[in-house]
Amino acid sequence: MNSSKLTAVDLFSGAGGLSLGFLQTGQIQIAVAVENNKAAQQTYLVNHPGVRMYGDIREVDYEEILKECRKTGAGKVNIVFGGPPCQGFSNANRQKVALISANNQLVKEFVKAIERLEPDGFVMENVKELKSNKHKFFLSSLDEEEIADLHLLPTDEKVSLGEVKLLKDELLSFLNEPFGVSISNYAILDKTLFSKLSHLNRKKKEAAVYLKKTRSAIKVFLNNWEGQHRFYWSQKYREMWIRLGELLKDKESSVEDIFSCLNDVITIQQIIMRAGEIEINTLKAGRFYSEDNEILVNLQTYIVLDYLKAKFKKLGYKLNEDHLILNAANFGAPQQRERLFLIGVREELVGDREIKLPEPIIEETEHFFTVKDAIQDLEDVQPLILTEEDRPLSKAYIENGNPLLQYLQAGTAKVRNHIMTDTGETALKRFQALQQGQNFHNLDDSYKHTYSNPKRTQNTVYLRLNYNAPSGTVLNIRKSMWIHPVKNRAVSIREAARLQTFSDNFVFMGAKDAQYQQVGNAVPPLLGRAVAEQLLSYLGRTADQSLRNLITPLETVDL
Repeated sequence: MNSSKLTAVDLFSGAGGLSLGFLQTGQIQIAVAVENNKAAQQTYLVNHPGVRMYGDIREVDYEEILKECRKTGAGKVNIVFGGPPCQGFSNANRQKVALISANNQLVKEFVKAIERLEPDGFVMENVKELKSNKHKFFLSSLDEEEIADLHLLPTDEKVSLGEVKLLKDELLSFLNEPFGVSISNYAILDKTLFSKLSHLNRKKKEAAVYLKKTRSAIKVFLNNWEGQHRFYWSQKYREMWIRLGELLKDKESSVEDIFSCLNDVITIQQIIMRAGEIEINTLKAGRFYSEDNEILVNLQTYIVLDYLKAKFKKLGYKLNEDHLILNAANFGAPQQRERLFLIGVREELVGDREIKLPEPIIEETEHFFTVKDAIQDLEDVQPLILTEEDRPLSKAYIENGNPLLQYLQAGTAKVRNHIMTDTGETALKRFQALQQGQNFHNLDDSYKHTYSNPKRTQNTVYLRLNYNAPSGTVLNIRKSMWIHPVKNRAVSIREAARLQTFSDNFVFMGAKDAQYQQVGNAVPPLLGRAVAEQLLSYLGRTADQSLRNLITPLETVDL
């Protein structure tokens, strides 16, 4: 460790894209990273040796982290950065049983880390939708005092717990006047059993296949069906549950009877589980009520971004107030990817200076780097199929390529992680039918027969990339089946990594899907580098080489 460099901690580090961007400034050393995913941990440590890795942030000992940072000679934590997951609250998502996403609570873990580590500056990265009002916390009795102290005003939110066809009035009466026992005690005891039944409930069209699978999977539960509840909230519900067990046992039962009874049970269970969450988390709630067949409750909420701004200011940090969104394409990525960034710096270090995000380096869209700029040199390098066979493959090394390619090639004539998803016959026919820039919706209907509802398919599915434009946001492109611009094959992990601006000397570890997921989850290192340079400017430091000089062709540099 170098005591002349600033010491940093990376939270929710993933594979280490943000870390890589900060390290590329030459002014920062990373002492500690926190990441719960095992494959991402492995990737991080292979590429960032010497960093102390911790797992679940909820179990972190911050005194221990401070000790690790002091070993660098800095005596403190200078910088904390990271991107805590935050999915937001949405009434529209009925597939999720949980009312409260555990991911939303991880945002508060980031705040807790800033409070405990007291860095000079921090960067929090997140989805651009965090700026919208749909990202809310539910107010609980535990945080009521803090919210009042931050002068935030909670608002009422009408929240749907689900629709119910039978026993609505009886269920409402129970929810408002529970029988002296916690509501969650009336849920199905075994979560695996509930998960299997809930999954079956969504598969009526494929009943012939899924009924057989489910019956086999829940056979052990059928032997003690009535005992799968600790308590029954209603005798009529108990009879409904017993009838479901009998229908599932009897292989002669009609599909209509099974799914009718199953749907009634699952919708009631979902409502009870969500009501149990409200109770367990001591949320500030009104009485349960109904509109038509929907069970509703008014919960008090407050906006996540309002909370973050108020809390960080309370902790003594100045923030970028209005401009919150950056596009990776403005900073050298061959990808249109918008993300939200909060930069915080201790007030005593910046005085009256305004905190701002970095200004775009490449402003005009026609000057954005393209997919061709990033991956064309790999066009004729045949990807591997199995991760077990991963090895350095020879590539065409282009001496005088565009600035992005020069950076991505990292001075090496070899490339790892050039691995792709194998292509089946059906997928290959779709590949062959699509031109650059086209996707699943451009296919003839005869190619869509394997999809139960083709119209609901996203525009990113079966997308053939356009060589002459930046890509869209890179997610897990294996799941989306992205297609190479000119080859009838899937985009490889390495090609996806290049679109994310990981250079070829950065190696991904883990199973194939884990590698694709790590690439998709990452902050593009060049975008991270731009933000790191901006933060350094407030801390009195300058990067060894500016990103602008790295990605701007020499003939267009302003003198």
